Amino acid sequence: MEKGFVKVREYYKTNVENIYAIGDIINTPQLAHVASKEGEIAVENMVGHKTEKFIDINKIPSAIYSEPQIASFGYTEEKLKEKKIDYKKFIFPYRGIGKSVAIEKSEGFVKILTDKNTDEILGAHIVGAEATELIHEMLLAKNAELLPEDISKMIHTHPTLSEGIMEAFRGIEGWAIHI
Repeated sequence: MEKGFVKVREYYKTNVENIYAIGDIINTPQLAHVASKEGEIAVENMVGHKTEKFIDINKIPSAIYSEPQIASFGYTEEKLKEKKIDYKKFIFPYRGIGKSVAIEKSEGFVKILTDKNTDEILGAHIVGAEATELIHEMLLAKNAELLPEDISKMIHTHPTLSEGIMEAFRGIEGWAIHI
C-alpha cells in the first residue's frame, strides 16, 4: 500500500506474484473508462499480448454530464504554468458554430493548448453541447501525434458542432474564420 492505494508496477502488477490491481484501489483517476482500460492492459499482459505498460495520464478524457456538458484531456493552463512549459492557447466560442446557434445551444467554447515551440497538442477543453462526444476528435489528434494544421485543414461537414474543433485548431494557427 502507498497513501491508501495498492501500489502497482508496469501492466498493473502488484508486488505479489500473479496479482494485479486496477480501478479505484490504485492511485489513478477514478473513472470507469480508466479502470476498464487498466483491466485490458493487465489481461493483455497476462495472456502474453504486447500492450502499453500504463495508461498515459495526459490522454485520459474526462466528462461531466451537466448542462452544458464539460469534457477535457491533458494539461490545464495552471499546470502548464506550474511546469513552466511555454504554450499557446486559443478559445473558440460556441456562438461561432452555426449548428450551436441553430439548435439554440450556443453557450460554451472549445479551448486548445499547444506547445509554443513544437505545436504538440498539450490539452483540450470543451464546454458546450455534446462536449463529451466532441472531445474524442481532439484526443484522437493527440494520440495520432497530429498537429493543429492537420485538423484545421480537414473538411468538416456543415452544419456540425465539430466545426468548432476545426475553428479552434485554425485559431491556434492564427486564422480562425467564424469569429
